[in-house]
Amino acid sequence: MPTFKEIKEDLERVKIISTLTSALQEIAQIRMSEVRENVLKNRIFLEKIAEVYRKAKLAYFAQEKLKKEGIFKKKRVSLDEIFLSKKKKGPLLIFLSANQPFYGIIIYNIWSVVFNLLQKEKTDLAVVGKIGEGLVNVFAPSQSYSYFELNDDKPKPEEIKKIADFAKNYQRVIVVHGKYESILRQQVAISEISGILPTEEKIEKAKHYLFEPSGKEILEFFETEIFTSLLHQTVLEHQLAKFASRVIAMYQASEKAKKVERELELKKIKWQKDLMNKKQINLFSGFQLWQKEEVL
Repeated sequence: MPTFKEIKEDLERVKIISTLTSALQEIAQIRMSEVRENVLKNRIFLEKIAEVYRKAKLAYFAQEKLKKEGIFKKKRVSLDEIFLSKKKKGPLLIFLSANQPFYGIIIYNIWSVVFNLLQKEKTDLAVVGKIGEGLVNVFAPSQSYSYFELNDDKPKPEEIKKIADFAKNYQRVIVVHGKYESILRQQVAISEISGILPTEEKIEKAKHYLFEPSGKEILEFFETEIFTSLLHQTVLEHQLAKFASRVIAMYQASEKAKKVERELELKKIKWQKDLMNKKQINLFSGFQLWQKEEVL
């Protein structure tokens, strides 16, 4: 059974935890409110932009393939001959995590999806955040990866640009991140921000468009300016999901701390009562002994 001193020390610790979790919850709620409006306002717009990106990329590949096959008198042209630049063929998987703990289970859920994708397909990996780096080192120590820092609270444009500049070297870029559905629900999302990787089947079904000034210049614009915008939106989506997850996690931790605090308060009161009862028993026993000595 714990001593009165141990109960008091535990009570003080729990009160500190309760205060800390409540403070973290309030801060996360403020940050979530700031980010949510911007994310939800731009979400539909950038989803439509991404759709245009996919169509433009597919149409460009279909146009170039027909042109090259015409030049080579209907000879089948491989897709590798059409790419704008010598990008790496393998896909890049970007794992968005966090630098600090206390985001609930969202980061671990994202890692589970990343881990499964790494098992299924050979891909390069980029890890964003110290928590993610730790997970990779523990659960996939043989996996090579590139690491990037990203501010947990307010990501800096230069940090996002650094990731974007690295990712532009790949033909296909897939980001695994958190996505806000509601305050009580955050999901793991897989976003392909590099348009689509054209296949022979998709090219055969592609619609043909007239590009102005040219298909190549349009696609180059998408793969520079629009690509960075899509990555930035994905980072904000992840931020919103993290803050929402922290609000719920800190609320649950705060409620649990309050419950433990009540239990410790009851133990403290019981210990004090037991001590008082013991003193009264000792006092009464001493009084009875004194009476017997008086009689004798």
